Amino acid sequence: MTDSPSSVAATTLEHWPSLPLNEWQDTYATLHMWTQIVGKIRLIQTPWVNHSWHVSL
Repeated sequence: MTDSPSSVAATTLEHWPSLPLNEWQDTYATLHMWTQIVGKIRLIQTPWVNHSWHVSL
């Protein structure tokens, strides 16, 4: 027995809490900045490969 896509989507949405952007704006900005810093550190420490193949998107 399989569930319909709409019932699966409704069940999935019930498990995730809402994250209102206005309340999480500072956390979002901080997390984004730290993610960029970690990415730049990784970029500097990774050996160069032709055409930037060593850089992950």
